[in-house]
Amino acid sequence: EPQPADGSSPAEGTQQFHPGWKDIACIGPIVAHLIYLLPYIGVPIQALLIGRNPVLLSALRGSIASMVAAGAFVRVGRAPLLLALIAPIPILMFSDPFYFWAGRRYGRRLLLYLEANDPRWRRRIARGERFFRRFGVWTIVLAPVLPVPSQLFYLAAGEAGMPFALFLAADLLGTLLWIGGIVAAGWAVGQPAVDLAQGVSNYSLWIISGMVLLAVAYSVWTSWRAPARRDGAP
Repeated sequence: EPQPADGSSPAEGTQQFHPGWKDIACIGPIVAHLIYLLPYIGVPIQALLIGRNPVLLSALRGSIASMVAAGAFVRVGRAPLLLALIAPIPILMFSDPFYFWAGRRYGRRLLLYLEANDPRWRRRIARGERFFRRFGVWTIVLAPVLPVPSQLFYLAAGEAGMPFALFLAADLLGTLLWIGGIVAAGWAVGQPAVDLAQGVSNYSLWIISGMVLLAVAYSVWTSWRAPARRDGAP
């Protein structure tokens, strides 16, 4: 009977998967991190803090806007440079070790699952594998700026058996370079970026109130539409 090219048995991909505590510990933080970073979840805190304490905001959300604002605050002397550079590191790197662990635990099976559920992942995975084979550890350093989702490189590093300490060092270096570039952009803009951020925070109450009203209106509209759809159904 012909065997798959990766050496696995034909029935390996069809076996029923029974998750254990290690699977929950590996995948759970990834899912929680993705949910936490959903854009609409962070809008209220973004509006409140971006013009008041963008360094704290960058630590909580790690958004590009918060890091740009932090760089601008550094330029006008309202924030220390070192703090602006290190504050976003924990939130930006939080899930990276878990992607590495997932690559080590699941490897090819996880990539094939992504590939089967979304054709776009087939192209992304192919590009990521080519980059990783050619540049190795430098793909981890440059992952934030490469035109491929960074998580693919972290999965590939785990699957390839890269030492965890080397992965963590490369990931930290790449994250610092990414943060430094964005903070430098904010520093270059300076006072105009500060004024814009403060303007957003000054209108934060209106922004949050508008979001609440939209959420309530959408909830009422969907509740009103549901009975209408049921009544009109054959």
